[in-house]
Amino acid sequence: MDKRVLARTLGVSVILGALVGFASDLFIRLLQLSSRLIWEDIVPHAQDNALVVIAISLAGGIGMGLCVKYFGENDGIGFEGVAKAVLADGELGTKQIKRVAINSYIGLITGASIGPESALVTIGGFMGDAVGRILKVSKQQLIALITISLGGSIGILLNSPVVGPIFFTEQPPTKDRASNNLLIFSSMVAASIGFAIYVFLKAPFLSRLTLVPAYSGFRPIDLMYGLLIGIIGTAIGLALKNLILKLKIQSKRFDHHPISSGTIVGLLIGLCGAVYPLVMFDGSAELSQLVHSAAAYSLISLLLLAAVRLVSTAVALSGGYQGGNIFPSIFICGAMGLAIHALCPFIPSSVAMVACMAPTMYVFLPLPLFSIFLFTEISSAALIPVMAMSLVSAYVLTNIIRPRQPSASPAPTPLANRATASS
Repeated sequence: MDKRVLARTLGVSVILGALVGFASDLFIRLLQLSSRLIWEDIVPHAQDNALVVIAISLAGGIGMGLCVKYFGENDGIGFEGVAKAVLADGELGTKQIKRVAINSYIGLITGASIGPESALVTIGGFMGDAVGRILKVSKQQLIALITISLGGSIGILLNSPVVGPIFFTEQPPTKDRASNNLLIFSSMVAASIGFAIYVFLKAPFLSRLTLVPAYSGFRPIDLMYGLLIGIIGTAIGLALKNLILKLKIQSKRFDHHPISSGTIVGLLIGLCGAVYPLVMFDGSAELSQLVHSAAAYSLISLLLLAAVRLVSTAVALSGGYQGGNIFPSIFICGAMGLAIHALCPFIPSSVAMVACMAPTMYVFLPLPLFSIFLFTEISSAALIPVMAMSLVSAYVLTNIIRPRQPSASPAPTPLANRATASS
C-alpha cells in the first residue's frame, strides 16, 4: 500500500475521531439537558404522574409523525437502517441527520423505549461525510471516511475503542484485505481519539452505571447455565425482531397518515410508561436502578417488566421512531436474567443476564465476537466463556429455525464492497 495513502488516512482518522468525540458529547449533553427540562424542571417528578407521562409521550409521537412526514424513514431496525441508506445514497448527509438524529432525539427526550445508537452512529458518519466533501475526495474515498467515522462512533457509544473495529473485522467493508486492515486500524484511531475526548469532557453515556452485578468468579457449571439460558435469550431476540417486523407490516396502512400513526404510537408508549415507568427511555439508567433494587421486585414483576419493555420497544421501532434496539434489548434481557436468578437462586444473576443478552444481540447482529466484546464492557471478562456458550445456543437455534434462509437476519453491511481507502 502507498505510504502516502496510509499516512493521509491515519492522519484524517485523528481529525475524524476528534470531531466524532465532540459531536457525540454535544448530542448526549443536549439529550440530558432536554430530558431534565421536560421531566424535572417543567413538571417536577413527571414520571410519578400517569397523565403527564401519557401527555409527554403523546407529544413525542406527534413530533415523530411530523419527522416521518417531512423527512421520511429508513428501512431496517436500528442502525441497520442507516447502513442501508448509506449503501443506497452513497453518502451520509443532512438527509440522514434529519431523518434519524432529529427523530431519535424527539423519542429519547419524551421517553420512547429506543436506544441512542442510531442517532450517534448517524452523527458520527456525518462527520466523515462532511470532511470528505471539504477535502473533495472521490466517491469511494468518501465512503471510506464514513466507514472510519462509523467505526469510531460505535466505539465511543459502547465505551470501548475496539468494539467498532471488531465489528468491521467480522463484517469486512470491502473484499480487499489491505483496504480492510487500513479501515479497521483507522477506525481504531478515530475511536481512540474520540473516546479520549468523550471521557475528558466527562459525558460518557454509560458512566457510573452498573448494568450487570459483580461476578464472583468463573465456575464450570456456569457453562451449562449459559448454554441453557442462551435458549431463552435467543427466544427473546426472535420475539422482539418478529414483533417489530409484523407491526411494521401492520403500520403500512398508516403510511399516508404519519401524524395519526405517530399519535397512536405515542399513546401506546405513554400507557406502558404510565403503568411501568422503568420501561421508558433507552433503558440503561433504568436497568442500573433495577439491578440495585432487584430484591424489591418479585418474579412476576420482573417478567412483566421484560414483557412490557419488549412490547413498548417493538411499538416504537415499528411505528416510525428511528432509534436503536441495543439498549432496550439489554434492559429486557437484564430483567429476564434477574427473573431467572429469582427463580433459580443458585444461578448467579450476572450469568443469567449476560447469557440472555448475548444471544438476543446475535439475533439482530449475527456477529459473535462483537457481541462478546460489547457485553464484556458492561460486565466482566470472567463471563466470556458463559457468553460463548450462550452464543452457541443462538447459533444452533437460528440455523435450525431458518435452515434455508441464512440471510434472514443479516448483519448490516454498512459500506460493503464500496469503501476503499486506496482509491
